[in-house]
Amino acid sequence: MDESAQHVIDEMIAQIKRGRYLMTASFDGSRAGVVVESVQWLMNDPLLIGVSVRKGHEIDPLIRDSRSFAIGFIAENDRFISRRFGQRLNGSDSAIYVEGLDPFETLESKKLVTGSPILSQCDSWIDCEVFRRVDLENAFELFVGSVVAIRHQGQNIEVERSQTSEVQAGQ
Repeated sequence: MDESAQHVIDEMIAQIKRGRYLMTASFDGSRAGVVVESVQWLMNDPLLIGVSVRKGHEIDPLIRDSRSFAIGFIAENDRFISRRFGQRLNGSDSAIYVEGLDPFETLESKKLVTGSPILSQCDSWIDCEVFRRVDLENAFELFVGSVVAIRHQGQNIEVERSQTSEVQAGQ
């Protein structure tokens, strides 16, 4: 591919909003979180989001077993969440993890519908049940979440599930 074509592709990709989000999950007393950069709204009816996550993180079995996760919007100036749940200082791709240590231990956390932990450090949250899980056959997998609740600036909203989502989720 020539350089000008790659430049056009890079510009188009840059137009897709990326950010920093905290993905959390819990199951049977275990909790985990990881910073992700790729979250996209997929549909409005049913209300679905897509989240790309690196394979092999300790959050993976919790999402698999609970069939749920939450996504928190990390503020641009927040460094705490990135340090607590993000990449190691040496730049490796795995989050800080100490076996047996709950990363939420000293943090005040709440729950919406699914039981995934949500932190007050994130102003907005999306609470989801797993609609689909797609192995992308590389280092990442894609979780498609059916939105069941939203928390924005202290206001909790449960999302009514449409008949469409009930039919599709059962397929």
